[in-house]
Amino acid sequence: MTRIALRELEHFVAVAEHGSMTKAAATVGISQPGLSTSIRNLERGLGVSLLIRHRGQGVSLTPEGEILVAEARAALLRVAELESAMSAAVSSNAGRVVVGSLVTVAPIAVPSLVRNCHRLHPGITVDIRTGTQDELLRWLRAGNIHAALTYDIELGRNVRFERIIDVEPHAVISASHRLAHLSEIGLEELAEEPYILLDLPLSREYFMSLFLATGIDYHPAARHGDISLVRTLVGNGFGYSLVNLLPASDTTQDGTRVAYVRLHSEVKPLGLGLALRDDHVLPRVVDTFIEMARHELVLPRQR
Repeated sequence: MTRIALRELEHFVAVAEHGSMTKAAATVGISQPGLSTSIRNLERGLGVSLLIRHRGQGVSLTPEGEILVAEARAALLRVAELESAMSAAVSSNAGRVVVGSLVTVAPIAVPSLVRNCHRLHPGITVDIRTGTQDELLRWLRAGNIHAALTYDIELGRNVRFERIIDVEPHAVISASHRLAHLSEIGLEELAEEPYILLDLPLSREYFMSLFLATGIDYHPAARHGDISLVRTLVGNGFGYSLVNLLPASDTTQDGTRVAYVRLHSEVKPLGLGLALRDDHVLPRVVDTFIEMARHELVLPRQR
């Protein structure tokens, strides 16, 4: 059995509905000989007669034709629904955008970004997935996400990066620390104090580079992968830490307070932005989201 062409099904349904080759041909915009050929090709492909031709009196359906016309109508309706769905998917102002985000970035930057997207483009739905850099890049290359909100390090091949914000390193110290009132400090001013490392991929490598650039020994007194725990330990006076993104509040989860002081360093700031597949043609709704993010991605202390 050969494949059935959608156009042949459309022609057949038109003939069944009008009961006439002439009327059906006029409806679908084809010549009567062309329509007759299309129906014969359909019958030949299925190996069955679908119509009985009555000279001068139109056509009628065979039992097999009755079965096919019902199935053909359902198939054509489904095709129309798919076309409508894909039309919405490639719209620039409506559709679904799936965005991945680093776990450390998501709670600080993503909710307000999504809120601004809904405000400016009510027809766009944004789904968020959080993960490590390795997970984000794997999802991106597999086509599971449209874009990843992350830093511009260790992106690998076939990834382009839309840098939106520069994020500078900051020291996190107790609010009662002797340096808490300063606007900027050097890492050497903290060198004798316990360092609590935010032990996450990308974070640990970047923070290590700050020590190497300064020539200070890198010996973390503690390592934790939970940023909330790191801040709370600092707030309770167990040492200092380093971060790039600052939350809106200086209060930690147990009520202690910390201070964020810009760190003077020769290491260039990280770029925060959107990682995208370099070889992928994005739906227009994703382009709309990217353009929105260029203007609306704002960190809490910049608002």
